[in-house]
Amino acid sequence: MKMTYMVRSLLVLVLLAAVGCGGWSRRPSSSGLLIEPADAARLGYMVNWSTNLNVPRRHGLSSVTLLGDVLYTVESPGNLVSAVSVRDGKLLWHRVIGEPTEAIYPPVRDDERVYFNNDTLIFTLGAAHGDLIASADLAEVVETGPVLIGRYAIFGGSNGTVFAHDLDAGYAKWSYQLSGGVVVPPVASQQNVFLADSKGVYAALRADSGELIFRGRTFGPLTAEPASTRGGFFVPSQDQSLYALNRVTGKDTWVHRTATPLTQAPAALGQAVYLPLDGSGLVALSAADGEERWTSELPAQAVHAQDGQVLLHYPGGLRWVDEKTGRVIEDVQTMPLQKVIPLPNDGVLIVSPGGRIHRLNPKR
Repeated sequence: MKMTYMVRSLLVLVLLAAVGCGGWSRRPSSSGLLIEPADAARLGYMVNWSTNLNVPRRHGLSSVTLLGDVLYTVESPGNLVSAVSVRDGKLLWHRVIGEPTEAIYPPVRDDERVYFNNDTLIFTLGAAHGDLIASADLAEVVETGPVLIGRYAIFGGSNGTVFAHDLDAGYAKWSYQLSGGVVVPPVASQQNVFLADSKGVYAALRADSGELIFRGRTFGPLTAEPASTRGGFFVPSQDQSLYALNRVTGKDTWVHRTATPLTQAPAALGQAVYLPLDGSGLVALSAADGEERWTSELPAQAVHAQDGQVLLHYPGGLRWVDEKTGRVIEDVQTMPLQKVIPLPNDGVLIVSPGGRIHRLNPKR
């Protein structure tokens, strides 16, 4: 009985603490929107438009990708792909791609076409109407989407083979072998590509030829997508370290050690890198030297920076904080959000797991 009482008391304390953490609890929406208009205004936004993809119960969005002025979503199960105009929220087209039992990964696109893939095939669709133009076999089995550089869709295979699929010819033009399977998408770096594998090995390659620029390793699997800036790459490893690598040489610029394995992607915004820590919050680091600026116990992701402030997305809410100190400037509750995507005009898109999408524009 004593142990049961202690456990119950602890649960009550945890719930009370959660209620007091500004966003851990969530009140029902009175407007029917993902964020109340008054709360959006507190953050400096207004709701510009709202769209609902009406994702059925027991379904969800497996990916949400902004490419230019179109938002692409993939519904799972079933692989229903939708294209939504960011300008006015109108549904441009939707269609089922591939077999319903095979995962469809986030797309890439050029001016006229958009490219989706599953584990073994790449599909070419017309960007305007979603018409299926072609499909082609991939040289290796993959577990992610590609990065598009020129006319090459560059993939990392589940067996560690990196290859450049020529979108015009329909087959691989070059390949390079890593040590382990690639489970995070490649990252573009001007005319080069950076990849990391599940055994802790990373490499930068010339996108046009596959020529090795540099190669290195960490001491744990690399299962979270690296961040890239003009200065270099920020590579999160399950060896409990974030590595800042020089873009040209691949040498460590600095290394930040953590108490837990790193399994979430960092965000490089302005002069800082924001690193989610599994189960223990967020740390803000100087991009130049890795010096710790501040930490937060809030399990959040940094999504946008402007005017010395950073917008954080956490379960149940959005929060502006001071980029230098982490001091909370404004905090509001929202309905559950799957993704928050910054827009070029300092607006944001907010997307729910059930396919509701709002565009928030800055209040001027």
